[in-house]
Amino acid sequence: MARNFKFPTPESCKLKDNAVLCTSDRILSLYNQATGKDQKRITDPVKQWFSQEAQQNGWAGGHFLPEVQSGHGAGCVLFIPPKEINVEVKVTEKTLILLADDENS
Repeated sequence: MARNFKFPTPESCKLKDNAVLCTSDRILSLYNQATGKDQKRITDPVKQWFSQEAQQNGWAGGHFLPEVQSGHGAGCVLFIPPKEINVEVKVTEKTLILLADDENS
């Protein structure tokens, strides 16, 4: 019997650091379960599907990461939506910058 994977939500995760990593294995399991395909690697269609699902499930955004040795997709970092602070996520070619607008800083 196949395992039934549920898409992660911000509410279902312990988010002390405001972000979590969804591994490539989990992404592919979710994608294959939802589409009936047998995808083995994270391709552009998988990224597009996962990004749309992440947004629909309440995530503020995500960033796909390559695995250091192979360069293949390692997974996607998912960011929780801001609660009481404004968060700006800026991705340049080589740097991910997270800026928080906090009243106490």
